[in-house]
Amino acid sequence: MLHRVAVALSQSLAFSDVMDALARELVHAIDRVSECTITIWHPDRDVLEVASVYVRDAGASEDDRGDIYLLDDYPASRVVLRAADGYGVQRMTDPNIAPSVREKLIEWGWRTWIELPLVVNGSSVGLIEMADYTSARRWSQRDIDFCRTLAAQAAMAVRNAQLYEDLRNRVDKDSLTGVLNHRAFYERLEQELARAGRAGTHVAVIVVDLDDFKSLNDTRGHAAGDTALRQVAAAIRSTCRAVDIPGRLGGDEFALILPDVDTDLDALAARLLEAITAQAGQHASVGIAVAREPGASADRTVARADRSLLEAKAAGKHTYRVAA
Repeated sequence: MLHRVAVALSQSLAFSDVMDALARELVHAIDRVSECTITIWHPDRDVLEVASVYVRDAGASEDDRGDIYLLDDYPASRVVLRAADGYGVQRMTDPNIAPSVREKLIEWGWRTWIELPLVVNGSSVGLIEMADYTSARRWSQRDIDFCRTLAAQAAMAVRNAQLYEDLRNRVDKDSLTGVLNHRAFYERLEQELARAGRAGTHVAVIVVDLDDFKSLNDTRGHAAGDTALRQVAAAIRSTCRAVDIPGRLGGDEFALILPDVDTDLDALAARLLEAITAQAGQHASVGIAVAREPGASADRTVARADRSLLEAKAAGKHTYRVAA
């Protein structure tokens, strides 16, 4: 099992892949484990962020990834994280369990669980939690020791994946605005289109171009233009769902990927234009395209959104159009 975990963790440096591989292997390593949840600790915010959830009968859960839990609600977990050692066990049958925690256990279907810190260089970077849905019996010392061994083996792989992800994020980000750069945006769009094709969902692309931006640079200088671009990027992010992906295609043209689109695109476009005006003091035009056909490419989808953008410009600017 240790060898299998090592092989699984070495197959990718992508953070989500490493988290999913670790959670999967932990579930299948111990018969009584129904679910494994791996969270990353953010000490500055005193929260845990869900990196992966793997359920024995259902596989990895994308819906839970990114969820945030306040450690004020889980003080026992905070103790384990700060100690960077040992483990914690909680059971539904414990009379001293906090009512709020008990409510969560009932909601999740957890009868008992064991939690272990992911420790790198003497400090916790996260938490592994393994839950039993069917029994609240005590965990055997053999299972506890085995879990601790796996956690120790996995910690460095988790840290390496974090470092790789941080480096990738810096390479992928537009240095001025902090959103994805042109190359990374198109790569991510291809990934989302492929995922949507497998899942039978749709992806929308919104292209945003500032109106008369050149005159701003000419009259107030490029420093003012750079400030406006940063403000526009912030305005776009403020209208996004957590799963939406903003990018800068170049110059004063931005774009937004909407995976699993289930929102009113007309209302979103109106909010986007309003936010750019309110937060950046700029007017913009917007073009929207939804990739519904199988095998849609990033280039073709963005081109359709661009054509809609040109229609919005021709209609007098500071408006939007949606591709048919």
